[in-house]
This record gives sequence, structure tokens and C-alpha cells, in this order.
Amino acid sequence: MKRSLFRLLPVFLTLLMACKEKAVDPTRRVRTVSLQISVAGTFYDLSWEPNRIVCITAPCPDVADVEAQEYEVQVATSELGAFHTYRTLSADAKSIRIPAADVGEQLVARIVSKNKGAPPANSNPVMASTAFLSQSAYYPGFGLTNDVVGGDVTPDGAKAVYTVLVQETAGTYATPLYVADLQNEQPITIKLITRLGAEASFSPNGNQLAYPSKTENGLIIYDMKTATSRTLPVADVTGIGSIAWSPDGKWLAYSTVSNDESRLWKMATSGGPATALTPVLPVHESNYIRQSSLDWSPDGRFIALSRARNDNSNDKWRATLSFYSPDGSGEVRYFETQPSWIDTQPSFSPDGKQLAFLSSRTDGLNTSYSLWVRDVATGKIRQIKLLPGLNPSSDYAPRWVGNERLVFMAVVQGKKAYYSVFL
Repeated sequence: MKRSLFRLLPVFLTLLMACKEKAVDPTRRVRTVSLQISVAGTFYDLSWEPNRIVCITAPCPDVADVEAQEYEVQVATSELGAFHTYRTLSADAKSIRIPAADVGEQLVARIVSKNKGAPPANSNPVMASTAFLSQSAYYPGFGLTNDVVGGDVTPDGAKAVYTVLVQETAGTYATPLYVADLQNEQPITIKLITRLGAEASFSPNGNQLAYPSKTENGLIIYDMKTATSRTLPVADVTGIGSIAWSPDGKWLAYSTVSNDESRLWKMATSGGPATALTPVLPVHESNYIRQSSLDWSPDGRFIALSRARNDNSNDKWRATLSFYSPDGSGEVRYFETQPSWIDTQPSFSPDGKQLAFLSSRTDGLNTSYSLWVRDVATGKIRQIKLLPGLNPSSDYAPRWVGNERLVFMAVVQGKKAYYSVFL
């Protein structure tokens, strides 16, 4: 009897080890996936593929040590809502259809790759909406050329200003700046302001323009009634990407961004030295002002910009829309987002109640942008859905025409052009 028990002991030990939960090795990484979401009627179609590196050298670096054994589909019903598990699928599954009735008109989803031998790994979160398609059309106010690199339009839609990139000789370019009077969006008169211009912004009354000039090393204010210009000297104009007028026309806000640091400034339109509104924000800390457009709220209380943040954690990096005080007291408010999302190019509606912006949240790879509008008071957002193939460009901040229409740049079949959309 004792001999029989002794012979069975190895069997018992083997069964015991098999039943014991496999230990998780915290140093191992499970392969993440890239998630995409498309909307088909009242359904969200989620699809994903494992992230892999195409190797051209040996040894081949990779993004993970182990393959996923299963995928957990996690969803949230609002921008920052808590994730919960919708379904767990085997590793050979790479898609799922979710009825909008299960989650609502907005969905945030992520795919969690799981393996018993490694900690779980999240995909980038992706947001989608079943909102209706908005009416959009080609915008002719900036002329018919495909080489327009930036433009502004007055809130009443009566005037437009735009810059064109022109190659004069091999390796030599000019950037003529034009102002156009519009009728039914069509230019009826066009005036050349300067041969070497830049992206310009209208003053609140529409009578002046402001733009940075490398040749003058300063900010140019051009008066359209007198056809005269004056220069506000700036220490280094090369890092200026955007200018925003204060509602009373007495100040200009601008940011300077280099490879090393960023900072927000304001300067009186009457002249004088620039005033720093922020301390130096080092780029290497991943908490810095990004090279995107600024906008001054119509009530004069805020300057909106896009700021990178990371909370001292690489997996928490994102770019949020932030409001800074023009009195130099610092950041007043920011709109939190999910990790990896880039919110950029903010633009206040003329009544100050809405904030248009571009976001990478609909693309798990952060390579394309979608158009959104946020209610400033409540923080709620809605997607302005465009026709398939009309992809907003992050090179341009949307401009408002009234409180229910936006002008934006989009890439269509590889070419950039301007369009308008009714909200």
C-alpha cells in the first residue's frame, strides 16, 4: 500500500503544479495592438492588429516578448468615463461589432492584450461617434490655388486673408500675403499686402492684420485703411507659430517654441517689450506648449493653446487644450483627455460658448485628425462628422463664420484644400 502511494506521489505533484496559477513575470511584455473603429449605421465596428516591427538589421528589436493569449474589449461611454469589460475574445479574434444601443452615441474603446505570463497591455484608446454627417463644401474664399498655406476669415465672412507659397526660382520661394473682399464666399477684390508675408490674423474690428516677419524680426501690424504697417520688435521670431489678438485689440499673444523650450508671451499693439505669461517650459520634460494656434476668448479671460503633458509617466503622455490667464497668473483650466490623444488647434466661437479643435482621438495610431466642438461651460464635446475621404489637417486651426459654421483645411486624395461645414 505504502509503495502504491509512493508511486502516485509524482502524479499528485504534477497535477498540483498544473493547477497552480502561472506566475506573472513583471519584466515581460505582451504584444499590444493598434485599434481602429468605424461606424456603420448604428453599429461600431472595432478591428485591431498586433503591433510589430519590420526588421532590417539583426538582432531584431521587437515591441514585446510574448504574444497575447486573449483580448479583452473594454469600453467607456464618455470621453473620460471608466472602462469596463464588454467582451473577452480568443487571440485569433481581431474584430467585434458593438451596437450603439449598448454603449450610446459616443464610444471610447481599448483592447487589452493578455497573457498569463505577463502583465496586461492596453492599446491606445480610440473614440468614435454615431453623430450625423454635417453638410460641408469647398471654401473658395482663399482663392483657387492649392498652395495656400494659411488664412483667416472675419466672423461675418466678409473678408479673408491668406498666404500663398510660390517658387520663384530653383530653391527660392516667396510667400505673398493677400486680402480679399468676399461676396457669397467668392473673392470680388484681391489686394497684395506684401511679397514676404506669413499666416496673418484679423484684428477684432477687421481693420488690421498681424503676422510674424523673419525679415523684419518682429510682429507686423498692417492697417488696411491707411495701407501702412509698423513692426513690433521680437527677440526671436523664428519660433513664433501663431498670433492671437485680445478682444479689445490692445494686445497680441504668441508662443515661442524651439527644440529645447517653450513659452507664452503677450505684447501691447502700441509697442513696448514683450511680457512673459509663463515660465520657460522645457520640451524634454514633455510638459510644454506645442507649436499650434492660439486663440483669445471673446470675453478676454483666457488664451487657449495646446499643451503636452505626461504626469511623469511615459504611458500618460497626451496633449490637452489649456486656458491660460492673460494677466500672467498661469494655467487656469485644461480639458483632460485619454493617454496618447492629441488635442490641438483651439478656436473660440464668436460668442465664446464653443471651442472648436482637432483631435487624434479617432485614430489609434495618431496619424489623422477629426473635427470636434466643446461646450466651454459644461466641457461636453461632439464630433463634427465629415464625409468619408475629407480628413482635417492639423496644419490649420478651424475658423468660425458666425457661431454655427467652421472653415477648415482638409486633405482629399493627397491634396490640401479648404472647406466649410455647418454645425
